[in-house]
Amino acid sequence: MGQQRIDDSRLDVLKELANIGVGNAVTSLSQMLAGEKIDMDVPAAYLIPLQDIPASLEGEETAVVGVYIEGKGDLALTVLFVLSLESAANLISALIPGSSGDFDEMGLSVLMEVGNILTASYLNAISMMTNLQLLPTPPEVAVDMAGAIISTVLAEARVIDDEVVLLKTTLNTSQTRIEGSVLILPDEGALEKIFRILGLS
Repeated sequence: MGQQRIDDSRLDVLKELANIGVGNAVTSLSQMLAGEKIDMDVPAAYLIPLQDIPASLEGEETAVVGVYIEGKGDLALTVLFVLSLESAANLISALIPGSSGDFDEMGLSVLMEVGNILTASYLNAISMMTNLQLLPTPPEVAVDMAGAIISTVLAEARVIDDEVVLLKTTLNTSQTRIEGSVLILPDEGALEKIFRILGLS
């Protein structure tokens, strides 16, 4: 799939970004679940070639749910949270008592809120690490084939850099396990700017 583990200081930065993002998200997600304990971690962090994004999400024609926001300010990037339909339905059922996990207006609203928490958490993590100001746009949610969602996001985000950040994410509650992917898609030069500020360029 083009995923390459990188055993250098950049991988350490990605793991630290992931850890901060998870820490930022857990409290808010726990509140959504009425205080239920949540275990959340990022078992894998990658830099992947831009063209390998659909393969990293199980293929272009795989139906998924995507929630994304743009971060604008001292640099520009997009953060995209992608869930399989099964994980998305499990998440809806966990957050809406009595729900069967339907992708109706209420279900999509819940997914957008969870996605907003997660994507904004990673955006805040980048700000904390770099002291750069990044302001999030309102979240967008889509249920479509992975390739279509990626094409839409890339068209809006002006992504030119050859590499993007992929963070595999798992979220466990007492009743369900949610697996997803967080993609950080930098506008031209944004990723190198982050690494340069952190002394890794």
